[in-house]
Amino acid sequence: MKTLTFTMKSSRAVTAAVGRNMSGIPALFPALFAAADKICLVTDGGAPKSLKARALALFPPGRTGHYFYELPPSEKAKTLEQAGKLCAFLFTKGFSRNSLLIAAGGGAATDLTGFAASIYMRGIRWISVPTTFLAQIDAGLGGKTAVNLSGAKNIAGTFHQPALVVCDTAFLDSLPHAELRAGAGELAKYAMIGPGRLRRTIERDLAKTLAGDRAALTACVTACAAFKLRTTARDERDETGLREALNFGHTAGHAFEAMAAGRLAHGAAVARGLRFALLVSARTGRLAAGAFDKLNALITALRLPPPPAIRWNFGKFMALVSKDKKARGAENRFILITAPGRLAAAENIKPAVLKQAFHGALK
Repeated sequence: MKTLTFTMKSSRAVTAAVGRNMSGIPALFPALFAAADKICLVTDGGAPKSLKARALALFPPGRTGHYFYELPPSEKAKTLEQAGKLCAFLFTKGFSRNSLLIAAGGGAATDLTGFAASIYMRGIRWISVPTTFLAQIDAGLGGKTAVNLSGAKNIAGTFHQPALVVCDTAFLDSLPHAELRAGAGELAKYAMIGPGRLRRTIERDLAKTLAGDRAALTACVTACAAFKLRTTARDERDETGLREALNFGHTAGHAFEAMAAGRLAHGAAVARGLRFALLVSARTGRLAAGAFDKLNALITALRLPPPPAIRWNFGKFMALVSKDKKARGAENRFILITAPGRLAAAENIKPAVLKQAFHGALK
């Protein structure tokens, strides 16, 4: 097990434990659990039964009151209604400001549980236990919590750092290779936006990771978690623009995901959002042809399945993009790339350029 600790600008320390087949987390972090009067393990209802067994190995019930709560599968959990139901359950069971929530699941489960933890009694402590590849390298880290509104991603949310993040790559053993490929969309993002050392680690281990190699998966999770937490520590509340680089590919990706209405996985949508951003960067003269080819090859290496056969309407895409929370009042706003590790925001890009990239990303 490797422990990563970073101090946020708020002076609050955030710790991540990364490893394989970990157990007995309460004994490793006794102060956190000793203060809890009640504990609730929140799980993803669509996850395999093995998830709960692995989660219980990490957090065996002790003397403290231990409760279980199951969310609806995947994005169905990310609504204000579901957050209210979880808060009502906690209130009924007598949870206080000294209680502790543990979220074990994909990004939807950690988002919803973190959001509920942030609003229940104006904030209680929570632990993020991401169990998918995408969540372990991105969604389960960073302290952004949110629910969806009217089909748009993450519109209602808070910043509420978990007291602890536990990334146990043993959770990934049961994932099909198709899900690893989809989750690796975020991995490709880190190779594009991160420093040379991170990029080289990902490029070296990408093929092995997609094949489910355990050592490669653990190496990538550790490297990406460290980079995201380091970035978050420097711009915790997304105020200086530094953290905005983590959104590369996500404006278009979230729009693709919303348009597909559940038929396109988040990771695959982000991968296509990355290609969109690369195409826009190249066609606006920001990214040289050679650099485009090198970065685009990372997406090609993911061997994504074709997009679902639906009516991909550019007008609807533009409507979603204009409502994205990162638009900041502009007609459109995207994070673009000028070279590996160098990004910049651009606003009000001509629709003709965006339309070309829209169709190019969906090929």
